[in-house]
Order: sequence, then C-alpha cells, then structure tokens
Amino acid sequence: MDSIEDYNTFLSEIQGHGIIVHVVPKNSHVHPTQSQPCAVLVKDVNTKKTYVVSFSHPDQPSLVSREKFKSDLEQSSKSKWSFDKKSTIQQISLSEVNDINLLVFLGENKMIEEERYETTAHKFIKSLGTGNNNHCIPLLKHKEMFDVMCNEFFKSVPNCIKDDGYSKENEIIIETLAELEQNGIYVNKTCFRRFHENADVYEGDFVYSQYNIYTSTGRPSNRFQNVNYAALNKENGVRSCFVSRFGKEGKMVLIDYSAFHPRIICHLTKFNLSIDVDIYRYLGELYFKKSELSEYEMDESKKLTFRQLYGGVEDEYRTIKYLKNLDVFIKTNWEFFTSNGYVLTPIFKRRITKQHVVDPNPSKLFNYILQATETEIAMSSLKEINRYLRDKKTKTVLYTYDSILFDFAKEDGAGVLKDILSIMKMGDRFPVKIYVGDSYNDVKQIQL
Repeated sequence: MDSIEDYNTFLSEIQGHGIIVHVVPKNSHVHPTQSQPCAVLVKDVNTKKTYVVSFSHPDQPSLVSREKFKSDLEQSSKSKWSFDKKSTIQQISLSEVNDINLLVFLGENKMIEEERYETTAHKFIKSLGTGNNNHCIPLLKHKEMFDVMCNEFFKSVPNCIKDDGYSKENEIIIETLAELEQNGIYVNKTCFRRFHENADVYEGDFVYSQYNIYTSTGRPSNRFQNVNYAALNKENGVRSCFVSRFGKEGKMVLIDYSAFHPRIICHLTKFNLSIDVDIYRYLGELYFKKSELSEYEMDESKKLTFRQLYGGVEDEYRTIKYLKNLDVFIKTNWEFFTSNGYVLTPIFKRRITKQHVVDPNPSKLFNYILQATETEIAMSSLKEINRYLRDKKTKTVLYTYDSILFDFAKEDGAGVLKDILSIMKMGDRFPVKIYVGDSYNDVKQIQL
C-alpha cells in the first residue's frame, strides 16, 4: 500500500466485510501495552485478500495515523477478528473484536500460535535480540506468516461454535484482563532487579503482567519475561518490591474471597448459608457431631472438606446435606458429560469438552467446572470494579484466582474500598477479607 489512493481502495473493498486484524509490533519482546505497531495486516474474510498498512516499517510509507486507521476500520468492517484480541486492543483500541484463538481453543483445544508459523527470517532476526526487530523482517515475510495462520483458522472454522459462552469469555474475561494489564504494577526498581535481573522495568518504574486465558479449566495463568505473577513467592521478599505508585499517599490493598471454593459450591448447588457463617466451622460441627470445635478440629474440618471437594464425596459424609447436594451435582454433570461429550460452565455457559479434559472422571470434571466458575465469578466482579474505578485514581493491578490486588490512592477514601467489597460480595453471597500495607509483602488484615 504505497499511496493514499491505495488506502482508500482498501477501505472501499472491505466495506461491510468481516476482517482479520493482526498487529505487528516494532519489537516483539516488549509488552503489548508498551509497544507501538510498525504495521497492521488485514485479511478480508470474504475475498481472502490480504492488505498491509505500515505505520513505521521501512518497506512501506506510513499513510495514516493509528487513530484514523482505527476509526476507518470501525466504520468499514462488518466484524473484526484477531488471533490475540488482548494485545490487539492494547495496541489499537478497536471495539467489538472477536478472539480467534479463543474460538479455536474452545472448539478444538488448540491454538494458532504465531511462533509456530514464523518464517526463517523471523527466527533469525529474533535470535539476534535486536530492538525493533520486526522492522528488520520484510513486510512480505510478515504477510507470508499471517496468511498461513489465517488458512489454519479457516480450516478450523467448521469445528468452532460462536455461542454465548464464547461471547462472554471474549467480552468479559479478555477485555477485563486487557484493562488490568494496562494499569501496570509499580515497583521499587532496585528491589525488583534483585529478584528478576533480566525482566524489563518500563518508564515510570512499572512492570506489566500478561494473562493467558487459553487453559483447559479457564483459570488464567499470568507470567511475562519469566516472572510468574500468579505465584510470587510469599517467603523470599519479592512481594516487598510491589508498592504504591502514589508513594506516601497510597497503599497496597489485597481483597480476597474467604473459603471461595466451598462458597461457590453453595452457589452451584443452591445451598443457602449465611455469609456470616464460617463454612468450615459449620461443616466441622457436622463432621464431629459437636458444637464446640478445637483448633485441631477446625484444621481437620478444612482437610476433610478439601478431600470431599477435590476427591469426591465419601460414603460416610453423604448424609450431610451440603455434601449430598455436591454429590448429586457431580454425578449429574458427569452423566451429561459422558452422554453428550461436553458440559456447560454454570455462569457463562462455556463448553468444556472431552478434548479439554485428559483422562476424565467425575471428580476431575467437577474440578474443571469449579475452577471455571471461580474465574467467571471473579472476572465478572473485576469487570464491574474496573468500571467503577474509571473516574478514580485507585487501580486494580493483579488478579490471582481468589484475590485482587489494588494500588489504592488515599484521596479516594475508605468509601471506595467499601464499595469494592460490596461488588466482590455479589449480593452477600461471597465473604471477603481486606488487607492493607505499604507493599504487597506486608499487607495486614483490617476491618472496615
């Protein structure tokens, strides 16, 4: 595309068509939130024609700004697809993008990963470790790789279903995590370098995590540049590197769900139990047939409960209504799964198929359902929290299964934290605890 006339022809030709959009960043090693596109490849789904729009690549002139390109695509295309929606909307803030890899993953339990389709030129240039490495790879090679990826997608389409489950994952989970990543996590740079000397710390002393949603249970993993943000060590001091961007005017705030999985089971099995009741004490009194439990018995109650949840309900405990309901739920879903080859997650109605569960059995299937439900509940809350915080300084910075870490601005006031707690409780269905400290490492529980 060498002239504005070519660009206008491109817009005219894709008018009303579906398109696949693929962003080529200047440097593939930089986090997408901090990257700039050097080019964008566009495949017309109707005609299968590929277009290349350059923003800074030396092989072609830059004809339009990123903002104009975004606006033109919004107006011209009927539907927009991307192999990685999260990074695409972080670099070009397109709306209503459909994630290709999510669709293929839900349908076939596989991904169309860019690394698998790289040309020799891609592999050689990236091995050199140069900055702006994609500038050094010819646009024709970027196009060659993109076309092969698109062909793989077209072959997978007959096995994919764009249902409500897909739509909710695409709109709620991907967009929520994209926004969370963009907030960044402020660090003490010197401290962070002691633990991760080769990881990038970006302008302003921010690091950025990267969530991967393509997991069999739906529970996202979270790592970037060999930093596993989903499993930061609690003992070695690395969490002390994560501090507030607001300095003395800020705090790190952790809010987590208490007994999240047992409480999710209450929701799944329609077992009514007040949010004020300690579920482990409630079950312990039934296990041990007594109203006063020792500290040892409380610990044993937790262990017994976990055994029932993750290993199947044992015969001697099936008379306990909570566990009886759980046993029925497990068996009902297993029967449906064996008959139909899939189950739907209870909230988003996303399909978990026999392709996703290796060596399935009733307990294993239930654990997939449980982790998927955990994610869907937490992501729904997180989406609402992000929306609530948009006119405030406080930021969500890290999501880890049953907890959310916030960089809290004191000027927002305690009322903001109370509102966040209310959102996470979801109508008093899920108890939560709040912890506050100067770093992620030293948060202590408080009462609001």
